[in-house]
Amino acid sequence: MTPESLSPPSGPENGGAERVAERIRALLGGVFDALDELGAEVVRRRRALLDEGRRLKEAHLGMLEPFIKEELARRPMADGLGFLAAPDVIGGVERYIHWWHRTGDAVARMRLNFDPTSVDLYDYLQMDWFVAARDRGEHAVFGPYVDYTGANRYVLTLTVPVSDEIFLGVAGADLAMSDVEPALLRALRSAGRDALLVSAERRVVAANTPRWVVGSRLPSMPRPHEGEFVEVCPVGLDSGWVVALAENE
Repeated sequence: MTPESLSPPSGPENGGAERVAERIRALLGGVFDALDELGAEVVRRRRALLDEGRRLKEAHLGMLEPFIKEELARRPMADGLGFLAAPDVIGGVERYIHWWHRTGDAVARMRLNFDPTSVDLYDYLQMDWFVAARDRGEHAVFGPYVDYTGANRYVLTLTVPVSDEIFLGVAGADLAMSDVEPALLRALRSAGRDALLVSAERRVVAANTPRWVVGSRLPSMPRPHEGEFVEVCPVGLDSGWVVALAENE
């Protein structure tokens, strides 16, 4: 899905928090669909190996590469995409990531340090987007934030749990905020009012006016007809995001 595909047609009938939330759901939903399919591929491969009396190992997940590359090609907003295993799910290793990301005009496999004795350990098992998917068993949206310990880019991370009797890990994607933010702004501008998108942590993800500063935290979650807000609608998809509209200043 390209940013242009989220551009709303002109006309007053396109206002309203629900209409805006619908457009944002389209953005997130397509990515979550791809991650669900990636997780299903891991489950299918593991089951086939168990039927043969074998355990899932690193070499068996090479089959994820074509799917991941195809999804990255289809989704210009996606900066990286892959599978991150729970401890000891992959035979012979405690931590394992099969993750591909953009490097200029190419796509490359990301290599990170998983040595637990190293100060540079990439401990994804403790990261919010991994913990949320694991502990709640739901889709998770985290950010936007600068991924200093990974790709060192300003991203939004989406994850889904991958389970098959036991928790296997998460399928995840990083969306480049440089591409996501313009799409979110187009959706917010369709409201016909001052509008903002707020995360579950009450942080302003995007706003169609300088009235709210992106990244700032609101004192409380917006509620309709409380304070400055006249209309509020949850985005859904387990994101915790809400679209809030206010009278124009």
